[in-house]
Amino acid sequence: MFSPISALPKTPRALFVYLVAFLFLGVFSLLSLCPAPLSAQEGEETVRARAIMVTVNRILQELMDVPSSVSVVTAEDLEEEPYTNIGDLLATLPGVVMNQALANGSRPGAPRISIRGEGYERTLFVINGIKVVDKDYADNNPLIDLSQVERIEVIKGPASVLYGSEAIGGVVNIITKKGGTKPFGFSQNVVYDSSTTSADIQSAIFGRWQGFNYRISGNGVNVHNRKTPKTLNEGSETVTSSYKNRYFAALLGYDWGNHSLTVQFDRYLNHSNYAQGVSADNMNTHMWLGPNNRTTYTANLILRELTPRLDKVTLIMSYQEAERDVISDFNYPAFAFMGMWSNGHNYSLQKQYTLSAQSEWNLGAHYLTAGLDFEMDDISAGVFTYPYNNPTPVLSHARVKQQSLALFAQDEWSLTDTFKATYGIRFNDVRGRYKHRDGIAFVNNPKEKQHDSHVVGSLGVVYRGISDLALRAQISQGYRYPTTRQLYTGSAGHGATASVTYPNPDLKPETSINYEVGARYLTDSWDVDFAVFLSQSKNFIQSIATSPTTNLFINGDKARTVGSELALSYAFRWNRTALTPYGNVTYLHRTLTLGTGPNRGRKTSGVNVPPFQGRLGLKLETPLSGNHMIFNDLYVDMASKANDSLQSATVIRQTPLKKEAWQTLNYTIGIRGGEDHKYHVSVSLRNILNQTYRTALEGSNVVEPAFHVVVGAGFEF
Repeated sequence: MFSPISALPKTPRALFVYLVAFLFLGVFSLLSLCPAPLSAQEGEETVRARAIMVTVNRILQELMDVPSSVSVVTAEDLEEEPYTNIGDLLATLPGVVMNQALANGSRPGAPRISIRGEGYERTLFVINGIKVVDKDYADNNPLIDLSQVERIEVIKGPASVLYGSEAIGGVVNIITKKGGTKPFGFSQNVVYDSSTTSADIQSAIFGRWQGFNYRISGNGVNVHNRKTPKTLNEGSETVTSSYKNRYFAALLGYDWGNHSLTVQFDRYLNHSNYAQGVSADNMNTHMWLGPNNRTTYTANLILRELTPRLDKVTLIMSYQEAERDVISDFNYPAFAFMGMWSNGHNYSLQKQYTLSAQSEWNLGAHYLTAGLDFEMDDISAGVFTYPYNNPTPVLSHARVKQQSLALFAQDEWSLTDTFKATYGIRFNDVRGRYKHRDGIAFVNNPKEKQHDSHVVGSLGVVYRGISDLALRAQISQGYRYPTTRQLYTGSAGHGATASVTYPNPDLKPETSINYEVGARYLTDSWDVDFAVFLSQSKNFIQSIATSPTTNLFINGDKARTVGSELALSYAFRWNRTALTPYGNVTYLHRTLTLGTGPNRGRKTSGVNVPPFQGRLGLKLETPLSGNHMIFNDLYVDMASKANDSLQSATVIRQTPLKKEAWQTLNYTIGIRGGEDHKYHVSVSLRNILNQTYRTALEGSNVVEPAFHVVVGAGFEF
């Protein structure tokens, strides 16, 4: 059982951080009791509702009308706090955790994101309406140039009715910038991180002329090994986490009347490698994790106000390639006479064709969204393993085709002026088959074809009968179809044993159901969001050992997660000066029940998820002459202890490992301004007290950076 006393920090530096946090809470409590400054009351109402528009339900609507939990990040937020990658950004949001690992296929520079403890495999990324999914590795590839982001919307909880498979934990919906407001514009940004001595250089040209709009952008960064605190426990100042990222995008659009057509090309490149030595066996390990690339071609047609009832029709077509390559070399010099070495090569190429058609109907009290999503995937995978003392290499090839068709409909029903109900349904039909297979990893699957049909639904209500307050409740189902690797191709391990994980044609889809109630209170000063939820998931897919050198994918564990999220802020205003205390906290209690093996039915709690995590901060914005503004942000990030034991269907540690509680003190200061010629400069001091810690997500084995400085600067004209 979690004890608040046991979670208290033991070191003086950690005590100082907690003192800052408690001091913040005290100041927040006192200030919230004070009346608003007179200058904020003269000539205007003290409380004014803000309209924040989002597209999380695949339509443009006000955030207060959405029945699910949503966090929104804007381009202005990205200017005030410099982030080195999207993982660092998303990890600041309630219920979101980033995985930093150098194992199990995870790569530096391509962070894995988990929402509400469900794991990265169950988090879906969508960029400009296109799903970013690697059907072979069960992974997302959220590489993105943050300077080109217009808005990020994070849906927490199942969103499979509108977004389909992979959305059990939630959805990260990214909308990028389009053309500007004048014929020619240019922006230049740079983010420097002293912990990796790296500079991310981001450039774009854009414009709009006689109905045409365009944007050409790109960035590149070479990240060196991360500097971490030097302690007796770690014994090293760096972690082998270097990588290279490249991004290029080109967009051309044309608007006529209320209609628009946009074509876009995106190219993301990620390459990393690391070498690791184990002194006990004098073993040397070399890994080349590259390429990890994604290329996307997209065409988006939007027709608006076609009839008095048909508000909008959207057609999106895309072609996407996801390419991965992993090469490993395991060498045991101490046993060279036995030939103990192994070389491995895993390669996959996914070609994906998608078509999405969506219509929006204004039917009086009903606003109906209906459409279809079609997807066809062509996946080629290859495994080459040369094990020790064995002249015969393990060679395997496979090619799989998989297609899915989904029909969906969601209705927003205005029952009264203050009460809305949103309900939806989605029918999924997935079919797949082998085109080719050979080799030890792929030959034992007797089913040439696969087929699954599944229906998911959701029901949510929102009540807005109280000024500036929205009360919400929702029940939603999640669905995740097995990957081609799990159903068809399997995988071959790299190492002295060269173990093989076999596919399983009898796998069932993972499913979940989520119950949630919450409230939003939004004015010009207050921003409060609170939610309590219960999520039940089953048929989790994992691999179990069937022999010392073989494994098998199975439907194993099920999970029950109870949690709550709270995010709040209040802005005290004096003329144009604003002092804003803010904070967010997430509570999660996750119980995992083993589904098979000798420990079947046994339950474990708190697996790889900290019970408490969050941020407390204090912002101060002070105007200069004109429209220039100085901003300050002092904040504490923290998390409580969490189990770090990897539970499986056959093995369970009697004494789980623990990831210690951690807390960091951080401070950002900067200046921004301009109208036709905008600029921003910010300096962020991270981990000021030089804490040694890891995030508490499954597989996280990378120590976070020591005290370091991140500088962001940019201009636009």
